[in-house]
Amino acid sequence: MDPTLLLLRWAHVLAAIVAMGGLVFARFALVPALSDFDAATREKIHDSIRRRWLPWVIGAITVLLASGLANFLLFNIRVKADGWGDGQWMRQNSYHAMFGAKFLLAMVAFYFASGLVGRGQGTQWIRNDRAKWLSVTLGLLLAVVLLSGWMRQLHTGPNLTQSQMNGLRDSGDDENGVRFGADAGVGEERNTRYQDGAAGSKFRGSKTDDSKTDGSKTDGSEADGSEADGSEADGSEADGSEKKVAEPEPATAE
Repeated sequence: MDPTLLLLRWAHVLAAIVAMGGLVFARFALVPALSDFDAATREKIHDSIRRRWLPWVIGAITVLLASGLANFLLFNIRVKADGWGDGQWMRQNSYHAMFGAKFLLAMVAFYFASGLVGRGQGTQWIRNDRAKWLSVTLGLLLAVVLLSGWMRQLHTGPNLTQSQMNGLRDSGDDENGVRFGADAGVGEERNTRYQDGAAGSKFRGSKTDDSKTDGSKTDGSEADGSEADGSEADGSEADGSEKKVAEPEPATAE
């Protein structure tokens, strides 16, 4: 993995955690707790929090914008350099449209987040109802996170075209544990062995030929056995004749 891309992704994720974590804390812990105090005390506490939290908000927004745009540009270069979908992968998957929607949602969320910790009179209407606009900001950021996850799973690896796959097979490259070339031909032969209409006849024909071969071998062995039996019989007859000749004649009484 490219170290630059890895660092940019780490920075993007960490900045998102800081921004969204602070909003969750403010909406569900800080604002409800401050409702028990009077207005003057609440404003004093908000001013104290603003001085400490504002640099973190501005820093998180800056890192998110910089790292997000850099990741998008570098990924665009990679798609074209590697030839994903013959260079048309982003258009085929509507990646630019999804990035545009994500960017607009993020900009609106950044505006509300800045207004919640700001001091200007132009954004005072946001601070007048903090609970409401904190909820809106969190909803926008949640949509950004979900859309980012969807976009991320689209580019987990290059989508090779059929021509590129054929090139890999011809070159015999081994990718992701799959052997192309000669080894792939074995699998293709197995898959296409009985694909045509004459598959059954081929199979039966091969079985018949095997049976004939086995029968001829059996007949030959039987013939050899019969010849052997014949020779044994001849041998036994010969032994009988020899015994007859050798047997003495009985003597006759005078």
